[in-house]
Amino acid sequence: MRLQVLEDMHMRQQITDFAKSLGFDLVGFSPAKIDERYLQAFDEWLANNHEADMSYMQKVQQRRDLTEILPNAKSVIVLATNYHNEQSPLKKDHGRVARYAFGRDYHKIISKRLKKLRIYIEELAPQSQNKAYVDTGPILERALAEQAGIGRIGKNAMLITPEFGSWVFLSEIITTIDLGLPLAPSPPSNSGDIPRINTAWSNPSHKPANVCGACTKCVDACPTGAIIAPGVIDSRLCISYLTIENRDKIPPKLAKIIAKQKLLYGCDICQEVCPHNQKRQLPSDLAPTPIAGDQIATDSIPKTDELFLERFAGSPLMRAKRKGLTRNAEVLSQNRI
Repeated sequence: MRLQVLEDMHMRQQITDFAKSLGFDLVGFSPAKIDERYLQAFDEWLANNHEADMSYMQKVQQRRDLTEILPNAKSVIVLATNYHNEQSPLKKDHGRVARYAFGRDYHKIISKRLKKLRIYIEELAPQSQNKAYVDTGPILERALAEQAGIGRIGKNAMLITPEFGSWVFLSEIITTIDLGLPLAPSPPSNSGDIPRINTAWSNPSHKPANVCGACTKCVDACPTGAIIAPGVIDSRLCISYLTIENRDKIPPKLAKIIAKQKLLYGCDICQEVCPHNQKRQLPSDLAPTPIAGDQIATDSIPKTDELFLERFAGSPLMRAKRKGLTRNAEVLSQNRI
């Protein structure tokens, strides 16, 4: 038994060391099974239509049971990558771009790293099967990250890490390898050299520490009131949803708020006011060459799809498409204060 524990620890350490050599900042491990409290919260979120028209969020069974994605899944390797970038003062007639979209699409960068990590894992365990995701799969990644001891979910529903606050991209590798777990809950390690193992899983009644305490700065600062309860976001009110995922016209009342905040693509307000984040603004080396930059002139959106592709190819702004970004620019121009 002790030998197996040592072997599990050794493999976790090998995976951690290699992942960090690829550029991942934090590495943790969770069982493939998700604690029921996360599933209940997700079910309630859907029942209240808080997903708006993001129908892909309704792939419930895969989120509830990871063996629906990878048969015989045993463990999940959870990875976090710092993406914080400083923003320059906003110029006149420009709209702000959220920090995560500053440079090259993180999906492409992290996917390449994940592929190398997956190959390495399959060299360590040739019989294993592994499936990787970067913010794209039907999984509850923040729940898995909390189970893995990477961080804690805050009142703004973001995962807050001790090292980088919530300025992190999450990615995962689901694996058929049983990477082993502690017999009792233990506090997450803040040492970057020790593989993190879940702190919530081995005792389902264990409640994670309240990382926010009595602080409500994110709730108070959200201009649309999208944070309707601790950890609960109503997407229909969220500026990130409205300016990125939403394909329809933005309601006039919300459009005026977005224009007042001068937000062209996404929103960082609930992260910017978070005390954890203000203390942890370490520069990221993820996207040193900007594509969109941190702001865009509202009258400079390309007029054709071809020109839009030429300017923003490889940028997260492609998610909103030219139509969405043009709509957002018009919102800022027409409601200029």
